[in-house]
Amino acid sequence: MRRPGSPQRVRGFTLIELLVTLVLMGVLASVAIPSYRSFAINQQLSAASNDMLLSLMQGRSEAIRLGRPVVIAPIDGASWRSGWRIFVDNDASGTWSNAQTLLPGGGDAIDSTVTITPLSTTGPFSSSTPFFAYSPSGFPRSYSSLYSGGLTNGKLWLTAAETGRERVIIVSNSGRARICDPKTDSGLCASTQ
Repeated sequence: MRRPGSPQRVRGFTLIELLVTLVLMGVLASVAIPSYRSFAINQQLSAASNDMLLSLMQGRSEAIRLGRPVVIAPIDGASWRSGWRIFVDNDASGTWSNAQTLLPGGGDAIDSTVTITPLSTTGPFSSSTPFFAYSPSGFPRSYSSLYSGGLTNGKLWLTAAETGRERVIIVSNSGRARICDPKTDSGLCASTQ
């Protein structure tokens, strides 16, 4: 209880308390920001690999459902980093044109922190034939054999170089797509870059 005539005491922080608090917040932020960056980069890697896996699964199911060849191909026709689209390959060319039927889905452009590398120089996903095709029966096919023979599989290697995390997307000869982590599933990935 305050006596009449005594000065009123103001409660608050002193300048030293405020400076100590700011210094502590700065130290905590300098520790948290690099961890958050690594987390964000790893999330971009997971998102890119999951988007590709979902597109492959959707492409296969649409090929079976429609009884037509379906292609997953880069939007720019050259690089998977540009994103990709899923379409019915009406003219059996393996490339996008207005003559094709665009299907919902596909993937957005991939952030620059993630790289995508095909694990072969020929066949599905490669730089020489940058697309993946499913036959009407749901089996993966190469460009030269969209309708008959030429059963093939494919692998894409996704890497977040800053964090060292990697994912491999594998499509088996039967058309089943999956993701593996080469650091923990080395036997299942069955290939190195």
